[in-house]
This record gives sequence, structure tokens and C-alpha cells, in this order.
Amino acid sequence: MNLRTAAIAAGLAGLFMLRPAIAAAQGTTPAAPPAPPAPAFVELAPGLSVFKGPATTVLLAESADAALLVDSELGKTAPALQQALQGHKPLRYVVNTHWHLDHVGGNEALAGRGASVMAHENAYRRMAQDTYLKHLNRVMPALPPAGRPSVTVLGDGRLRLGELEARLIHVPAAHTDGDLLVHFPAANVLHMGDCFFNGLYPIIDTGTGGTVDGLIAALDRGLALSDARTRIVAGHGPVGDRRDLKKARDMLAEVRDRVAKLKRAGKTREQTLAAAPTRDFDAAWGQDWVKPAQIVGSVYDSLPARP
Repeated sequence: MNLRTAAIAAGLAGLFMLRPAIAAAQGTTPAAPPAPPAPAFVELAPGLSVFKGPATTVLLAESADAALLVDSELGKTAPALQQALQGHKPLRYVVNTHWHLDHVGGNEALAGRGASVMAHENAYRRMAQDTYLKHLNRVMPALPPAGRPSVTVLGDGRLRLGELEARLIHVPAAHTDGDLLVHFPAANVLHMGDCFFNGLYPIIDTGTGGTVDGLIAALDRGLALSDARTRIVAGHGPVGDRRDLKKARDMLAEVRDRVAKLKRAGKTREQTLAAAPTRDFDAAWGQDWVKPAQIVGSVYDSLPARP
């Protein structure tokens, strides 16, 4: 029986495709300072908690006997995540919201503990080969086979662990071409992955299918899934709510309109950057690692060519 057939036989019901110096003191040694407390998961709702890692925000959802993790940190920071997982339910699934290494670097270690790693099929393809990341202007090496998703979805999907239900929602051509939103409707919690940068300019990975219009549509989808009490996990920035998501959506839509107007008027990319169309947003949104020129450039690149 091949791996794909085995997955279907396991009851995935056609939703998923399987892929396969301490310095010595003079005389006496001083006592070591106490170790800082290990990072821990912080509860968002009953059974759902977040780990704010150095790279991204990871969500843990636990049923009575098993757990699901959304994203897995960078490889070099994943040991802290694994330590934080001690004492929690056995991990059955890891869902990658997209292919970027700060979200998938812990896959191999977690798969080695018995978890099945899941992602959209497009994200799998990026992880399975060397892929150019335009935002960093570098090629990201393929993940080793053991770190790649073993289960992929082609569109939307659904996972159930006992009483716990997670809905996987594909948002096309958004942050990348393989983004999944992960919604826990009973708990009213939504993980947006990098489709939501809370209080920051977002990355639009135009090199792997990301577009500003698709990202705005993804934010609209998140708004449609949420209400005033929904806890919304951002890939970067603090956990937010529907108001935070709406602010991010409205900012991006306004930036899109301003850049589109300049592009329609025949302005080149360099002229559009020089016009500083985000000037009034920059103090609030552009003080972190995505700078004004980066968001303007990626919006420009993802808009249709001037008629």
C-alpha cells in the first residue's frame, strides 16, 4: 500500500493528500545565577493557548487526549517550543499556515515525536525545493524530507480531535499562494498566520504568489469569521481582536488604492517609492522590520500592469 492510499484508508475521507566556558573563579566558584523561567503557553480560551516565540506566535489546541499545533517556529528556536510543550497532551498534528521558515522550522523535530505535519499543497511544493524569498533576497533551502508536510490540502479542510474541531481555510494569493487560516469555531479563536501582522506593515511575498488584493481578501475572510469576542492570532505582533484586524485591513486597502493610482498614472516603481504614499501611516505601522519602501514596493509589484 503506498502512502497516499494509506492516508485515505486511515479515514482522511478525501480531504487530504499524503506526502510522504564557564570561567573558573580564583579560589571558589560563585553560584550560577538562576535560570530564566522557560517560556510557556498562555491560555486564550479553554483548551487553546499561545506560545509567543522569538520567530512567530504558535497556537496549541488540546482535546481530552491529543493536541494540534499551528506553526512550529524556526529550527534554532524550536527547542524552547518543545520544552513548553512538556506536560501538554500528546501532539497529533502540526498545521503550517504557509511555507516560510519561521513557521515550519520545528516540523522535523515535532514529526519525530509522532505528529503529522499538514499544509496546503502549494506550501508543500515550496518546502520541498530551494525557493527564492524575494523579501529577503535570498534562496531558502528545501526542508529535509522529514520536515516536510506528510499531509496536504488542496483547498479547505477540517480536523477533529475528539470534541475539538479545526477548520483549515485556504486563502488564495494572499501572503503567499499557500496560506491557511485555522479556525476553531467552538472556542471562537482564529489563527491568521502571516495574513495578519498586528500593528505592523505586512510582508506580501510576491515571489511565491502573494498579492495585495489576495491579502485584503484574506483579511476580509477573517473579519467574516469573527465577532467582537473572537481572539485572533497574528503571525507577527500581539494576539488581537476584530478591531485590530479591521485596522490592518483598512490600512492595507488605503495603501493599495494610493499605489494603484500612481501606477495607473504611469509612475515607475522608483517614482512610486519616491512619492512616499504611506507617509502618514509610517509612524504607526512602519517602525518594525517591514519598512515603508518594502510594503510600497510589494504592493506595486503585485498590482496589474498599467493598461
